[in-house]
Amino acid sequence: MKEGESIELFSWHAFKQASPREDFVELSRNVIRYSSGLPLALEVLGSYLFDMEVREWKSILEKLKRIPNDQVRKNDDTKREIFLDIACFFIGMDRNDVIHILNDCGLFAENGIRILVERSLVTVDDQNNLGMHDLLRDMGREIIRTKSPNEHSRLWFEEDVLDGTKAVEGLTLMLPKTNTKCFNTTTFKMMKKLRLIQLANVDGYFKNLSSDLR
Repeated sequence: MKEGESIELFSWHAFKQASPREDFVELSRNVIRYSSGLPLALEVLGSYLFDMEVREWKSILEKLKRIPNDQVRKNDDTKREIFLDIACFFIGMDRNDVIHILNDCGLFAENGIRILVERSLVTVDDQNNLGMHDLLRDMGREIIRTKSPNEHSRLWFEEDVLDGTKAVEGLTLMLPKTNTKCFNTTTFKMMKKLRLIQLANVDGYFKNLSSDLR
């Protein structure tokens, strides 16, 4: 994000207004530089710093300096990946099962899902199943769809699954019980990043699958 956009996004969370308070301007710029303008990092840090005094900000910024910037980037990207995985594959599934699957994929899912729930991006019902507003689900999937076809990281339409590329990390192919099609997995040979797969009523010879599958 551009600096002006980053400051505005951060300010809405840290001050509940479009710009920093006068005595927090330079401190806010320090936060922007530290977070590299990453939206999720700005939102999380802004919400955390909200209603704190200048001395508290300075103390927290000193602590943040001990954490490498790339760790903040990884933290932000991890939550983004968890959000996209849920939007594409895990709505309606048990929270603990999803945490187990995503942890095996190298994501810190328990903490990530907790933060997504706190930010109302994901819900958990009384049966411990994950949910998401239809609009948020569609927005998440649109993030994938707006990329060129050979860069789609997640697939959920049958025609897309058959034309998957090396960018694919996850796919779902849930066919009706009346399905009579038979698939082979030669199309999976190029999917070296594939880590998540959901199949239902799919017949075929399943070879060439990535060793990273969960």
